[in-house]
This record gives sequence, C-alpha cells and structure tokens, in this order.
Amino acid sequence: MFLWGILMPLIGIGVGVILQWTKLPLAPVDWMTLSLLAAIDLLINANYHYQALGWLIVVIASIGILTALGLAWNQGEILYRRFFKLWWRLLFFPSLIVYIVLISVHFI
Repeated sequence: MFLWGILMPLIGIGVGVILQWTKLPLAPVDWMTLSLLAAIDLLINANYHYQALGWLIVVIASIGILTALGLAWNQGEILYRRFFKLWWRLLFFPSLIVYIVLISVHFI
C-alpha cells in the first residue's frame, strides 16, 4: 500500500506528460492533482489504517465553496470554466503539502 502511495503521483505526472501531446488541454499538474488525492488516501490507509476518502471529499468541497465565493466577490460573476480550473489548481497545493507530510511522518 505504501509503495503504491509513493508511486501514484509519478504515474499521474507521467500520464499527464503523455496526454499533453494529445488533444486534451490538460496540464500534467491536473493529472498529478488527481493522483495526489488517490495517494493521500492510500498513505493514510497504510499509515493509520483509516479510510480518509470521506474527509477528502469534504476538504475538496470546502475548497470549491471558498473558490466560488472568492470569484463571486472579486469578479462579480462565476464563469464555470475559470472556476473549475482555478479550483483544481488551488487543490494541488494543499494536496501536495499533505502528501509530503504523510511521506515524512511514515519515515519518522
């Protein structure tokens, strides 16, 4: 389980680089965000024997609500394309931090 948690973001970035050359307009960071979320669930399950998928969904929804409120406050409107792209890119940073913390906690 722990090995899959470590390899999942590498697989995600690899898939993102390969699919960047196709007609999909997604950056490798977008695929890495998805793989980081899956890796976080695997690492929490491996380290603490706890299924964290429900908490991940709550955090993802909370970041989405805050992003929508921020866009509505600053621009007065919510354009869905801009919202989803900003939300997904903002989700990358907390997931990367949690992933690094979980890897370091495992080795301490």
